[in-house]
Amino acid sequence: MSSSALNYPLLSIPAYYIFSLVPHIYANSILTTNGYKPNNANPKASLSPSAVQGKVPDAVFQKYQRAENAQSNNMEQMPLYVAAILASIIAERSTVKGLGNATVGQDMMGLTTFITSWFAVRTLYNIAYVQISDHTLSFFRSAMWAASIGLVSNQIYKAAQILGQ
Repeated sequence: MSSSALNYPLLSIPAYYIFSLVPHIYANSILTTNGYKPNNANPKASLSPSAVQGKVPDAVFQKYQRAENAQSNNMEQMPLYVAAILASIIAERSTVKGLGNATVGQDMMGLTTFITSWFAVRTLYNIAYVQISDHTLSFFRSAMWAASIGLVSNQIYKAAQILGQ
């Protein structure tokens, strides 16, 4: 199979999974940089907040928690992202014409735009979540979360329009 036959939107699903792990990897790196050694025989227990708190400076602990929370939120968003991708692929395959005047072979569902926008917004969300500790500034993170929900909802709605015909 040639690379031109690959369905790149479908491949964006495992790409998003890997992307979702980045805050967790960062969280572990800031702990080890500050002298904390997680126990790989029981990593969840050794990385729990109660196991880490007091063993690293408080600012490091707070950043660690924000990074882990960002990773958790990425995983919470994954089902919606997968649903949007799969619904869009099914909608594209179910009709010769999509929204507007798109024809087969074109990006009639706007998947390229959706995927690019999704990763951009989620990147900003993750950076904001990990780096912003100020309550007032944290609303930027909330705005990025809302934008990602808007993107995925719109993508599912577009697929529902086509599949509802």
